[in-house]
Amino acid sequence: MEIYSGGFITALMVSAAIIWYFTKSRKNKGDPVNWPVVGMLPSLLWNLSNVYEWAAGIVIRNGGTFAFKGPLGSKHFFEIVTSSAPNLEYILKDDFANFPRGPSFKSIFFDIFGDGLFVADGELWKRQRTAVAIAMSSTTFRDQNINQTQGLVLERLIPVLEESCKKNSSLDIQDILLRLNFDNICLALSGKDAGFLLPDLPEVPFAVAFEQAIESSTYRLIIPSFVSKVMQFFNVGFERKHRRAMGIILEYASELVRFKMAELEKMSNEKRGQCGDILSTFIHQERVDGRSPSLKSVRDLCLSIILAARDTSSLALSWFFWLLNQHPDVETKIMSELYEILKAKFSNNPYDINTLRFSHDDLKGMQYLRAALSEAMRLYPPVPVSYRQAVRDVILPDGTRVKKGSKLLYLIYATNRMENLWGKECREFRPERWINRNGICMKESDYKYPVFNAGPRLCLGREMAYVSMKCLAAHVLLRYRVRIYPGHPVQPKFGLTLFMRHGLKVTLQPRDNAVLQKN
Repeated sequence: MEIYSGGFITALMVSAAIIWYFTKSRKNKGDPVNWPVVGMLPSLLWNLSNVYEWAAGIVIRNGGTFAFKGPLGSKHFFEIVTSSAPNLEYILKDDFANFPRGPSFKSIFFDIFGDGLFVADGELWKRQRTAVAIAMSSTTFRDQNINQTQGLVLERLIPVLEESCKKNSSLDIQDILLRLNFDNICLALSGKDAGFLLPDLPEVPFAVAFEQAIESSTYRLIIPSFVSKVMQFFNVGFERKHRRAMGIILEYASELVRFKMAELEKMSNEKRGQCGDILSTFIHQERVDGRSPSLKSVRDLCLSIILAARDTSSLALSWFFWLLNQHPDVETKIMSELYEILKAKFSNNPYDINTLRFSHDDLKGMQYLRAALSEAMRLYPPVPVSYRQAVRDVILPDGTRVKKGSKLLYLIYATNRMENLWGKECREFRPERWINRNGICMKESDYKYPVFNAGPRLCLGREMAYVSMKCLAAHVLLRYRVRIYPGHPVQPKFGLTLFMRHGLKVTLQPRDNAVLQKN
């Protein structure tokens, strides 16, 4: 009995010594412990519910770059986490060719996006990006986008909000905005109406499946590859959900692409080149270059665009409405700007809010609203992290050595909260930081504010996203005060995009002064 007791005490002493050693060896208190075999994974999993704040704290305490040690056998685990603006400029622009998405990232998301724009590198990426750029740069596409957005807002969003307002009931505005954006992006992609935002709020199997597949694939980034392979083999856990979700995703996306390809087959070559939507432009460009696009190649691009366009502006607006609820002074300033625009537009004559449509000039004049949206995305970037893999050995501007094949995570969430970039008030919601002395919303360096990525992979739809978000926000705010349901918890959810874990439950109060005010 004494032998067993002595052995137990010895084991406790050894364990305590190991814990003391690894805790003592940390450069900064609060940094994750690098354990034998499992590395820093336990700390990551323990803090997963608040992972962005936790990770931002670590990176910022360590001067903007931190070496993260994954467990043994973890093929995809990132090894360097950085939020340094000079590092980002080097990675995303100066040495762009050396930092592609890389094979590790692509292997994780291949079953969803295949060779699509989101994961593609090299020539394949250039071809797809060129086609998207051609489609989105046309005046026709831009005009169509604003008309389409306003049409969906007035004909689908406002009726749903108005019904909730009349009944004095609550709704999840994050879900509503995601539905609206999905309808919008399907029209922009293929000209087909998905019909996800309707009065009865129909079930959306594709949207649920898409979120599940993205979430499960993201878990593959932090779970040793052999573990996820075992789960795939036995069809258990999140891999089981992933397999089911992929069936729904591929079926829906294939149907959307077949619809577009069948429509194009009925057209002449000249008309095909004039369709203007993204998929038509890609298919036309491929044929012009002597290639015959397959259903898979078009579907891969389709799913990449859905990820880029559906989640980002919807989530940005959700966080924006949440922040406005906490900062009524900002909402007051936005309303003052909107009323000034309406006074100029209607020369102090009454107007019918039910038929109100904003012109490009009206939207351009919403400078403070743009600043508030930019500030919301600074604090809660729709895409909080991104991933690269080094092709060769390099040294980053801050002296960090990167070996060939190393995986890098650049933490946008942390970059946007660094005091040396944004000042002591970096964690405060202050749209005024964006406004210059002439009342114009300024643009920041893409490497200081990498919300829309930067360098050659800069988001092609940035300006269109701002136009759509301003349009939607203005129409909603002129009609309603959006108030968070009492006691509703708001917390970021771990994933590629910054969802609110519990959605955003709100009530809507009619704005009693939603008429043209006169001086």
